[in-house]
Amino acid sequence: MANDVMPARTKICARISTQAAGALAVGAIAVGALAVGALAIGRLMIGRARIRRLEIDELVVGRLYVSETMTTPNAPMTDETRARKQSARFNRPTIFDRFINKAFGLLVGVGLGRRHNHLLQVRGRKSGRTYSTPINVLDLHGKRYLVAARGYTDWVRNAVASGTVSLRKGRWSHEFDIRLVSDDEKPEILKSYLDRYRLTVQRYFLLPAGSPGEAFLPFTRDYPVFELISRVVPDGDGEKSQEEKSKKA
Repeated sequence: MANDVMPARTKICARISTQAAGALAVGAIAVGALAVGALAIGRLMIGRARIRRLEIDELVVGRLYVSETMTTPNAPMTDETRARKQSARFNRPTIFDRFINKAFGLLVGVGLGRRHNHLLQVRGRKSGRTYSTPINVLDLHGKRYLVAARGYTDWVRNAVASGTVSLRKGRWSHEFDIRLVSDDEKPEILKSYLDRYRLTVQRYFLLPAGSPGEAFLPFTRDYPVFELISRVVPDGDGEKSQEEKSKKA
């Protein structure tokens, strides 16, 4: 009887050992699969980063080539025609961005904010309604500029169609004529804009703040820039700008 029990126990022990070995083997295979998967994901991320860098390099080279091979048109281009010819890059704002812009616009509208913060007002090219958005005004060499860091936004298209914009801050409000700045003039303006307002606009530029002016040449078509020109109002003492008259008032 005892002899019959021993083989049964031996068989049970052998079966348990086999199952344990099988479980260990499956566990080892699972761990190996996880390791291979992690390695593959790591290589994929590195590969994507390299592809992204190559795409940026190709973009820069391609734009340099295009800028060198472009011919000068026979007829002078108007601001609207130039805007249509340029790149249509547009960094669309998120819902959070829209909320922040609206809240900050309300603060600027009542007179708060730093010296360069203003509320830009533009008449819609289709609806005729007046749209407002907060903006940084760049003072450079005695001139004032508006830079569209997000690219060809609705306010840019509306400004091109209208030819005029208004700036408001608290009780101060003025209307300006605008001039669409050519690509040749943009590098220094873009550099100054990014260097001064990098905390809020760096995310819209591939180049870091502090980059030399010539580094912006391949990207000038992506950023519309307008020069603000004070409107001249006839006056009994001679023609004066709208802004000068309001200051005296």
